[in-house]
Amino acid sequence: MEITIGHLYYDLMNLYGEIGNIKVLTYHLKNQGIKVNIKNLSIDDDINFDELDLIYIGSGTNNNQLLVLNDILKYKEDIHKYYNNNKFFLITGNAIELFGEQIIDIDNNVHEGLKLFDYYTKENKKRIVNEVYIPSLFTKENILGFNNHFGSIYKDNIKLDNKFIFNNNFYGTYTLGLLPRNPSFTKYFIKQLIINKNKKFKIKDFNFKLDKKAYTDFITFKSNIK
Repeated sequence: MEITIGHLYYDLMNLYGEIGNIKVLTYHLKNQGIKVNIKNLSIDDDINFDELDLIYIGSGTNNNQLLVLNDILKYKEDIHKYYNNNKFFLITGNAIELFGEQIIDIDNNVHEGLKLFDYYTKENKKRIVNEVYIPSLFTKENILGFNNHFGSIYKDNIKLDNKFIFNNNFYGTYTLGLLPRNPSFTKYFIKQLIINKNKKFKIKDFNFKLDKKAYTDFITFKSNIK
């Protein structure tokens, strides 16, 4: 079995070590005996969505985000079709802003989005930088990570910054460090990805021993800080 991951705009949307998400996926999929094809695709490339099992986009600077937005809009119909066919997305950092109705920048300029979802983004005057420890929609363990972005996403005037954007097989979050820091979610996500590709594939046990220890040690450390 093979799984093909499209790492879109890998050269423009890869701040804060978000390549770690790709490395974690590759490592655990290969341990399942699955061949992993990584397609690094950017502005000068022609993207064939039919050959992709997963689209991944990470976080980027505001300037790079606008470069990507101006390019990805040409694939709007393809992305909507991909989504409606229940294909997988993993979208982290400010890349989630691309999939909303629009992005309103600090100067109140409006940049139209992909309109896959009906939220919108409004940039703040100050960068939002904080640690994340939020309930998970998918596992018993909370989600760990950190935020570092200017924008905030809203739907019906309700801020959604610390919410997962989840529907069909679209997983989107501002949270950075998602897969490297959250073994329970990573295990869940990879299982769903495999099942979506081949329901008959026999999934072997995962080895998350060190990952779980790091997760637990961090929680313990934070709880001991007064």
